[in-house]
Amino acid sequence: MDKQFENYTDLTIFFDESGKTKTDKIQLMGGLSLPSRIYFSNQFLSLHRLNESYRYHWSEYKGDYKQREGILLLFDIASSLAPFGQLNIIRYSRQNLIIQEKKFSTFDPDKKGNEIMTNMLCTKLPERIMYGLLRGYDPSSPIRSTLYIEHANEYVSLNLAESMKLQLNIHALYRGEPFYVHECGYRKKGEEIGVELTDILLGIVRTILENPDCESRKKREQVKLIVELLRTEKLQPFLNRLRLFELMSSSDLREIDIKASVKMFIVKNYEIYFD
Repeated sequence: MDKQFENYTDLTIFFDESGKTKTDKIQLMGGLSLPSRIYFSNQFLSLHRLNESYRYHWSEYKGDYKQREGILLLFDIASSLAPFGQLNIIRYSRQNLIIQEKKFSTFDPDKKGNEIMTNMLCTKLPERIMYGLLRGYDPSSPIRSTLYIEHANEYVSLNLAESMKLQLNIHALYRGEPFYVHECGYRKKGEEIGVELTDILLGIVRTILENPDCESRKKREQVKLIVELLRTEKLQPFLNRLRLFELMSSSDLREIDIKASVKMFIVKNYEIYFD
């Protein structure tokens, strides 16, 4: 290995997305970066064992006691990890991308607009998120990273893990950034608690941004759980380490302050919050 990386710091980064169905109003992709030395330390052995007892998937949560217990316990343990981590999320509009894809198809003789849009969503945006979590470190403390992507057929079919590792290392070399992607792979549900934590965080942020009416039991229970995490200040450590961006039609990223959305969420649900 190059001498530049003899005194490296290991980072473990987890990637997931939220809001993939056609009925979802908000679509998010995000990555959570944690120092490997802390994440895998003996202090957090109980965190890694949670997958043995609980199943984590925000979109499935409807108030089930066992799931609620698991999520609360997850934040009880993981909140002390948050100050050492970084959570980057990109909000995008699938509908806007479909409009762009249709415009592209008007001058595309092979009508491959949809294929290009899928490739952008499944490769370019994840790569952009990961790069944002890896860039900007001091050259005196270079980064060696391991990336875990939640397993999804569309990612596997596009060979995302291998292509992302290659492209990020090309970026590092081209831009002179002191990081190296050592490993990039997929993790299925229940295999890596960091992936489950990322899933829950993305689902919570999406629900806060959506600020839904509690017409269904599912939405009502999700809102109640978020309110409880806010009231007990278990969620704030992660929100304090969050950078939220919106993908504009020009492909630029505009940063959004999550604090305003959290405030409006509490206002709408003040009766639950102050109960």
